[in-house]
Amino acid sequence: MKKTIISALLAVLCTGAFADNFTISGRLTDVANDTLQIEYVCHTPERKITEAKVPVDGSGGFTYSCNIDYAVYADLTVQSNGNKSFFFFVPNESAEVMGTSDFEAGWSLKGTAFYQKLDSVRLMERPFLTEEKAASDKYRNGVAQGQDESQLKAVKDSTQRYINRRKREALRPYIMQHLDDEVTATMLFSLDYKEVPQVINRMSPEVRNGRFKDYLDSMEDLFIRVLKELAAAEQAGLELKEGRRAPDFTLKDINGNDFNLASLFGKGKYIVVDFWGSWCSWCIKGFPKMKEYYNKYKDRLEIVGVACYDKEDKWKASVAKNNVPWLHVFSPDGITEERYGVTGYPYKVLISPKGKVIKCFKGETDEFYETLDKELD
Repeated sequence: MKKTIISALLAVLCTGAFADNFTISGRLTDVANDTLQIEYVCHTPERKITEAKVPVDGSGGFTYSCNIDYAVYADLTVQSNGNKSFFFFVPNESAEVMGTSDFEAGWSLKGTAFYQKLDSVRLMERPFLTEEKAASDKYRNGVAQGQDESQLKAVKDSTQRYINRRKREALRPYIMQHLDDEVTATMLFSLDYKEVPQVINRMSPEVRNGRFKDYLDSMEDLFIRVLKELAAAEQAGLELKEGRRAPDFTLKDINGNDFNLASLFGKGKYIVVDFWGSWCSWCIKGFPKMKEYYNKYKDRLEIVGVACYDKEDKWKASVAKNNVPWLHVFSPDGITEERYGVTGYPYKVLISPKGKVIKCFKGETDEFYETLDKELD
């Protein structure tokens, strides 16, 4: 009898531990018989990327449920047309949306109390999001018609800055008056980036340490890092220039030995210094193509991976898990990133066999691989 009770109790506890606590459902008015690709990142108890393919029925309807400990910022992409939206999944809530697949600002939003309040706040943002979409559409249409892309981009960027300034002026007062409201956590990108860490620290303890804690921790780290990197880029401007000798550094490799970058200079091989982190999903996604090029040019190419803003155990585990074959070193203090003016991740610096900087590449970009082919083919 006692054993039966214990078994029943364990079954209840296990069921509760894995029960879904968030649901999003709705109808997309411009697609049918399609697939909605959903991706989001949970950072606790350890970083995990969740990906799901959700069927969209003949009337555009879909439903997705999951179990999350903290609010996550999810990426929703329609498979057939690539239209992308972003949406907050919040534990112990449910949301119902309706609208087109390419513009989440136009969604009508219903659901539990949190989403009802979020919908009212989105009414303030909607005019600016509509302007942003119009500016992006004008740019894309102009490119498709063969107009000068650089001129179109300059106009789009100028328009975006104008929209951002007006949006900040309109939304900042609301944000500052509602630092005790969870919905405010969803509005951080409406602020000037320099102000975000300060605003996060001014939020009420209930919000700062509540359901959005994981997201706010990530945003605080991100914007502090961005501020640091922008300052570093300014300081590094004189040291890191194309055609100039690459800044030397000495860091511990994956076996705990000192590695000196300059030891590779003058040995007939091109060098790529790849700034990355085990926390960076774009860095990880770029490994397969980097491996392809490493194998293609292995006799004339060395790659040095520099782990940034990382923990040693997670760095080593990621290198092993992804079976990354090139040299790896660990940056414990951010000084190397500062000297190289790293402003985003991944960040790659291509160096000539003589140790001269050829070009720097921010993000996972085709230009990097095209440049490798041009230099090494």
